[in-house]
Amino acid sequence: MSMPLPPNIGRYNPTSFLGAGGMQNVFLAHDGVFERAVALKVPKLDAQKSRFSRTARVSAQINHPNVAKTLDYFADDTGSPYLIEEFVDGMDLSKIAKLGLQFLPPTLCARLFHQLLKGLTASHAAGVVHRDLKPSNIMVEGGVEFANVKITDFGIAKMAEEEIAEWAEADDQTSTNSATVLGAIPYMSPESIQNFRDASFPSDVWAIAAIVFELLTGKKPFGGNLASVPRILSGVVPPLPNFCNAQQYKGLAGELDVLIRSCLIVDPGKRPTAASLERSLQEICYSTDAFEVAEVSSVPESWYAFLKAPGKKPLMCHRDSLYGASSFQEGEKLLVGRHLGSPNDRAFPAVKFRTQD
Repeated sequence: MSMPLPPNIGRYNPTSFLGAGGMQNVFLAHDGVFERAVALKVPKLDAQKSRFSRTARVSAQINHPNVAKTLDYFADDTGSPYLIEEFVDGMDLSKIAKLGLQFLPPTLCARLFHQLLKGLTASHAAGVVHRDLKPSNIMVEGGVEFANVKITDFGIAKMAEEEIAEWAEADDQTSTNSATVLGAIPYMSPESIQNFRDASFPSDVWAIAAIVFELLTGKKPFGGNLASVPRILSGVVPPLPNFCNAQQYKGLAGELDVLIRSCLIVDPGKRPTAASLERSLQEICYSTDAFEVAEVSSVPESWYAFLKAPGKKPLMCHRDSLYGASSFQEGEKLLVGRHLGSPNDRAFPAVKFRTQD
C-alpha cells in the first residue's frame, strides 16, 4: 500500500509512508533541527481533526522508555493538524505474529509483560488511560530481536471513542462493519463493551493481560471479533494449552497464567493495578536473552538438531527446548535465544516460525 507524502512542513520533511491505523496515516519524516527520524501522524478524516490536539495533549503527559514519546503538535496554514512522535525502529506486535510466530516462549512473554506494565504504570500515574490497547498499538524495537517494546497511540482512543461507543451502546451488538471496532473487541474489557466512555485504568490492565495470553498461547483468550463478546462478558478464561506445561516451561508459564487470570476478572474493582502487577513481575525470575533467527541445518538424532545463523557460531538445540513443538525438520526457521557453549552454542528457548500460506 502506498500513500502520497505530505508536503514539507517547517522543520519536518516526510520521506516515506509507514502505515495506517484506523484513525491516522503514519509517515517517516526527517526532523531538520535535531537531525533525527520521527513519526509524523496525520488524521484520516476531517471529522477527526478537532480531536487530534486532544490526542497530543494526552500522550504528551507520559515520559517513559516503554511509551512512544509525543514530540510535537502543530497545524499548517490550512489548519491541517500534524502529530510528531518518537520513531520506533521495528514493527508493531501484530506484524510480528504475521511473520509466522504463532506464540512466544514464557521467558519472552514475561519480559514483554513486565515492560508493558512499566509503561502502563507510568501512564496511569499521570492519570492517562489508553483505552484501546491491542497488538497494533505496541511497537517492538528491533523486530524479532525484541530489544524493547513501546506502547503507542495514547489518546487515539479519544478519536475512535464515538465509533466504538456508538457500537457499545447499541441495542444490537451482533454486527458492525467498523475495522476500528472489530480490531478492538478481542482486547476490550466487559465494562468497555457495556460503556466504552466510562472505561478506566482496570480496562487497560485487562487488555494487557489479554494480549500476553495471546502471545503465550497463540490464541485470543475469548476468541476474535463479534463472537468474543459473550465470552468476554462471562469472563471464563480457557486453560493453557498442553505445550505450555512442557517440562522446561511449566513453572514460568504457570506463574504468568496466575497473573493473567487475576487481570481477566469481570469485576474491574477486583483486578490488580498496573503498579501492583509490575511489582509482581519483579518477583518472577525470567531471562533477558537477545533473540535471533536461526535455521535447522541438520538433525543427527530425533532429540537434537544443529542450527545456523549467518555470520555466527553454530548452535545445538535439544528437542526439549522447543516451545510448542516436539521435532525438527531441516530448513525450518526458529526464533532462539543464544547461550555460549562448546563446541557449539546452545539454543534456548526455541520457537518455530509457522510456514506461511
